Amino acid sequence: MEHFHRYAQPFDYEGGEEGCLLIHGFTGTPAHMRLLGESLHKGGYTVKGILLKGHGTKMEDMEKVTWQDWLQDAVTGYEVLRRTCSKVYVMGLSMGGVLSLLLAEQYPVDKVVPIAAPIRIYDRKAHGAPLLKYFQKFKMWGGSGESSASEEFTDYKLGYDGFSVEALCHLLKLMKMAEKGLRQIQCPALVVQSKTDETVRPVSAQIIYDRIKAFQKEILWLERSKHVCTIGPEREMMHKKIHEFLQRT
Repeated sequence: MEHFHRYAQPFDYEGGEEGCLLIHGFTGTPAHMRLLGESLHKGGYTVKGILLKGHGTKMEDMEKVTWQDWLQDAVTGYEVLRRTCSKVYVMGLSMGGVLSLLLAEQYPVDKVVPIAAPIRIYDRKAHGAPLLKYFQKFKMWGGSGESSASEEFTDYKLGYDGFSVEALCHLLKLMKMAEKGLRQIQCPALVVQSKTDETVRPVSAQIIYDRIKAFQKEILWLERSKHVCTIGPEREMMHKKIHEFLQRT
């Protein structure tokens, strides 16, 4: 497998007995999670940043994968950490956040951190993907995608410029599954969401918070970050809050 950038590859940082599974989002790469991973590793955690199938290579590879592949990637990463770590914390960005919720619904995850997890999205046309896929194979992301270095850590801004419409159908499936099972989550949860997210409606965070059954749960609201907030201007503050959350008994 040839990755389009070295930061698009999965990463593993060996640390202590507590492990963190990091899951990137739809069309993204582990690069979006690497800064968080490095911060967690400095805090003494063992960190595993996985690469979801169909990502990090070329956009056409997205056509070959399904939601089952992505969920299995997440499960495999969790199981690898569970074999060697006394506790496993799962955190993911966007679709990775959805996968983190599904893991917390189905497995004994110790703590979960869904970041910009899409329960509600702005693009209503996305829900037409099951029909659109018969007429259009790929769709490019809208907008210029440009942002200044003061807004985002651009060295880690690595992902596809578009996506497979067929793959979008599988993302929508994961979103429905995760929302349906929210009440099964009982582990402590830190829900992270930016109020200025251009992709995910901020109400998504409130829906997650309201429906999960965790005794310990909170929302971290970001004020100035875009959707890929893990490389945004509030990333260091987010790192601090996640560290505090993981250390809390």
